[in-house]
Amino acid sequence: MITQTAGKKSAFSQRWKWNKRAHLRWLWNAGLRFAYRALMRVQVNGLEHVPPSGPVIVMINHVNFFDPVVVLAALGRPITPMAKVEAFEDWRIRPLVVTYGAIPVHRGAVDTQAIRSATEVLASGGMILISPEGTRSSTGGLIQGQEGLAYLATRTNATILPVGIVGTPQIWPMLKRFRRAPVTFTIGAGFVMQTDGKPTRETLRRLTDDAMYRLAAVLPEAMRGVYL
Repeated sequence: MITQTAGKKSAFSQRWKWNKRAHLRWLWNAGLRFAYRALMRVQVNGLEHVPPSGPVIVMINHVNFFDPVVVLAALGRPITPMAKVEAFEDWRIRPLVVTYGAIPVHRGAVDTQAIRSATEVLASGGMILISPEGTRSSTGGLIQGQEGLAYLATRTNATILPVGIVGTPQIWPMLKRFRRAPVTFTIGAGFVMQTDGKPTRETLRRLTDDAMYRLAAVLPEAMRGVYL
């Protein structure tokens, strides 16, 4: 989520900054907890795997707009999401990502500002939310993860927590029928990426794929995609 293939640069109107105060995060989280009860039938499996303290990178699969949103208030600890800059450019979403304190990721090259911001959160013992695929999967299954996850994890020695999300594509269709969609979060065991010295690009690729297979393990087989 920190980098994107060259030649596919984002077009953005300004260099968006991180609102680290996140002064309305508590209010958004209260709204999300209400939504869990009123608009969805949420089931959380593996909550015992969430470390009670310390730096954590929460990695999720991403097939629907709601995926990074619904998980934010589900793990019992404050989470700072990393969001592509297009979310800040969209006037419909901007109030949420800005006041929630999401870290903007300007894709198209290595975003050192985003890396510094995420590192600051982790250095203070906080949690970061990353979709390592870097974009929504159009197939419903996992697509290849980007090396930004491994780069940040090896830089900070943070625990990586795989969280598989199932059911979000049905939230809106079922709401239109006045029904609650079943949404399941499955949390896998946390792990730390081990390296000797500064990792090479090949090492980061291997570590990323290893992490993606751990994410695939907490998803149904039909959603494992290229990591089946």
